[in-house]
Amino acid sequence: MLIQKLKAQAGTLLLLVIALTFVAGALTVLELGTPRRMGPGAFPLIAGLILTGLCVVTLFRDLRMPAAYQVADWRSVGSVAAAVAVFAIVTPLLGVLPAAGACAFAASFAVGSLSHARRAALVTGAVLGVWLIFLVGLRLPLEAFRGF
Repeated sequence: MLIQKLKAQAGTLLLLVIALTFVAGALTVLELGTPRRMGPGAFPLIAGLILTGLCVVTLFRDLRMPAAYQVADWRSVGSVAAAVAVFAIVTPLLGVLPAAGACAFAASFAVGSLSHARRAALVTGAVLGVWLIFLVGLRLPLEAFRGF
């Protein structure tokens, strides 16, 4: 019976392995730095620890009260995968702001019933958010537009 419950949690177990790999890599290979001047291993360590905690909580909760089996929504999976691919392809060609817009547009097809106006508002909000957070707020050296 426990084996059947664990089979249903294959995705959570996979995420747990990935999270623990990040934690192990950050602790063994990368420099952590200090709290005032974090090194390259600080973010993977923190993200890995948070993801590990979430996975453990999810596993215990689901083993006590299993959720119903759900079939994957392949339209959503394909839309999100396409959005990631579009961002990776468009960023070096046109810059980060057009890539953010194209990414948001591709990901919006995961929601089937968006009107054109809402889809346009989502793309505009994503581009505006990327510009405000990463270019204005954090002042990251990203090229907003390339080739224009």
